[in-house]
Amino acid sequence: GAIAPLAPEGSGYPSFWAVIGVEIVTMGLAEAYRTGLVDPAFDELTVGDANPGGRFDPLNLAESGDLDELKIKELKHCRLSM
Repeated sequence: GAIAPLAPEGSGYPSFWAVIGVEIVTMGLAEAYRTGLVDPAFDELTVGDANPGGRFDPLNLAESGDLDELKIKELKHCRLSM
């Protein structure tokens, strides 16, 4: 088929089907952890937690009190750039 030339024998690249298989297994495990089908690997993770490390705010902008204003500015800049 058309997929075979992507990874010819002896090329050093993994097989297309091997990559698909590994991806299905790893994404399946990640989704199982996320939905609670499998117990979390780490104690600090909770089921349904969208931000397991907490909110990403390295500059502490959320503490300044104008987070809503910053969100509006971000939307305006995104619309302008599109």
